[in-house]
Amino acid sequence: MTRTTEQALQQQQEDAARDRQRPASPQAVVPTPPPVVPTPAANDRAARNRYLEEIAGGMPGRLIKFSGKVNKFVTVDDGSDVEDADYIALCPETLVGWIKFASDDSPPERVMGLLYDGFRMPPREELGDLDQTQWPAGLNNAPQDPWLHQMALPLMNATTQELLVFTTLNETGRRTVGRLLQHYERMLRLNSDELPVVRLKIGGFNHRDPRVGWVSTPQFAIVGRVKRDSVAKSAAPPDDFNEEIPF
Repeated sequence: MTRTTEQALQQQQEDAARDRQRPASPQAVVPTPPPVVPTPAANDRAARNRYLEEIAGGMPGRLIKFSGKVNKFVTVDDGSDVEDADYIALCPETLVGWIKFASDDSPPERVMGLLYDGFRMPPREELGDLDQTQWPAGLNNAPQDPWLHQMALPLMNATTQELLVFTTLNETGRRTVGRLLQHYERMLRLNSDELPVVRLKIGGFNHRDPRVGWVSTPQFAIVGRVKRDSVAKSAAPPDDFNEEIPF
């Protein structure tokens, strides 16, 4: 039997009234995911790393620097020449920050971290020691800021896998590392899965003061690149590594 328009409207009104009286269905509850618990393997690895850092005294690599006295890259511990070889620059593990040497044999203070792990150097003013009358004397007997800007770049011998760490406290050394990292930044945009291969070279410039003359500087000549996956990560940031006190 065909319903009239009035009957159809009456049926719609009755259906709507029943829907309003019907209790609303509860909203779906999305379960909270359980917290991520490190696997036993991850816990074991972290414990091993802490143990090895304690007994080894920091980064597992021999410290090297550029000596302007002999115009060579030399080891920090005994001043021997660094091998002339190709080195893989482990740029993602570059350490930057501030270091303050103690007047005695105690370890230096550091405010440092991995540049490519989100570390940002705090402004010098936040470190304290702002009274220049209390600063130690530098090379020219003028007050020397006790907080020094340091960079540490891990280098792996491409043949022997020996790990070295180039450390620098001066402007020319930091500029050398900075130029290499600028090249690495370009690599990240084009070949993010690669690392640069460098050779240790000696550059320099004529100082504007003619009494100073030629000033030798360290250089990293880029000679190639390697896949990042082919290089094992060297280590976590160092707990304690020292560079020769420059004053």
